[in-house]
Amino acid sequence: MAIFDNPFSLELSVRIGYLDITAFINENLYVTSNECRSVPHNHHDYEIRYIASGTCNQMIEGSTITASCRDLILIHPMEFHCQYHTDGESPSAQYNLRFSIRQKQCNPALAKRIRDLLNATRLLHDDSGTILFYMNRMRDEIYSKRYGYISSIQSFCQLILTELFRLMGPATDFLFPSEEMRFNGYERTRIDELFRRKYLSDVTIDDFAKDMKLSKSQINRIMNRMFGMSFTQKLTEMRLQQAVFLLTNTDLPPTQICFDCGFRSYPNFYTRFTEKYRLSPTAYRKAHAEQHEHSEK
Repeated sequence: MAIFDNPFSLELSVRIGYLDITAFINENLYVTSNECRSVPHNHHDYEIRYIASGTCNQMIEGSTITASCRDLILIHPMEFHCQYHTDGESPSAQYNLRFSIRQKQCNPALAKRIRDLLNATRLLHDDSGTILFYMNRMRDEIYSKRYGYISSIQSFCQLILTELFRLMGPATDFLFPSEEMRFNGYERTRIDELFRRKYLSDVTIDDFAKDMKLSKSQINRIMNRMFGMSFTQKLTEMRLQQAVFLLTNTDLPPTQICFDCGFRSYPNFYTRFTEKYRLSPTAYRKAHAEQHEHSEK
């Protein structure tokens, strides 16, 4: 039966490779054939209808699809659809999950490419039962409502959608670039080491790319995964942190600190510093000294 007697809904943001997706579930996540009869309707989302048991008929844009256990029907945005039953049809149960691509967060070309593939997909079969396993676990989490169940549901949505793209075949490989597979302890350790050794010198992203044997775009993607920012942003952040240390622990003039921290010009250093800390280097040093003096009284 439906999971909740009262209306229930969750809207969750998940990331599949480089694709940002919003997943939507409600009290009809799991329904039996006695509960899921509907009139023709449509909506702006993609919808997964996964047959957990039995056989059922789905009407989509005037065409009938008969689906059996472990079949996955993909309904496209704005398609009119409904489920209906014929005399003598055995009982069935299905899972329903809707999702949409978050276009503002995605590369437009990538979003279009995956939409074209999704719109060319109607019926898939989950031979391994992997999606059914994840759906059942998600249903258990909603029933139990243990601490952290929302995070668990979000994780299961991500796993289900990842498996959907896998079932669509090699055409979706571009969602999971090779550098994702390479992102392991070595890359993390090497980038961290390079930053610690070279951030005060005249280092560039080209130097990192050459050392790591990766492209500049790959370096930036890895940087975003590690630190949530690009190479240039991380380099500036580390240099500013060192500048703060020198301003508050030495008597070096800001003009010297600028170059000691790897900045090429004082105007650039001054601008970056004031943008981040809302004070000039000199004013920051003075404010820190006054605060320190006040705390010791």
